[in-house]
Amino acid sequence: TIVFEDNSTQETDLLIYATGYKITFPFFKDGFFNVEQSNDLQLYKRVVHPDFPGLFFLALIQPLGAIMPLAEIQSKWIGKILSKKVALPSKQKMEADIEKEKLTNQKRYNNSPRHTIQVDFYPYKFAIEKEMKNMKI
Repeated sequence: TIVFEDNSTQETDLLIYATGYKITFPFFKDGFFNVEQSNDLQLYKRVVHPDFPGLFFLALIQPLGAIMPLAEIQSKWIGKILSKKVALPSKQKMEADIEKEKLTNQKRYNNSPRHTIQVDFYPYKFAIEKEMKNMKI
């Protein structure tokens, strides 16, 4: 259920919010997922929040290369998660992976809000493909 500012509601299966270059999530309650200042997105594989494994972020990346093939592979992975063909790791494993990726990114790119969503095309693509192959239920 989506609740709007006027307190009206809408039952829906999907919410699409295109952020462009300014990452904001005004439809979340204040304090839920604030990234406006730092762009510090604590998402497993740049897609899943460890505290909310049913909440997915598609194409919230800045690849060195084309974004569309990576968005496609993300959507396939999300589909496999939703259809229970693959499972996510534990919250602790997701958090450890997020921290590892954050440190790797800080070494690879400038430590700035602009680079928090940066990914290298092929390593990222291979990482998502591995998730789809190795995590069968």
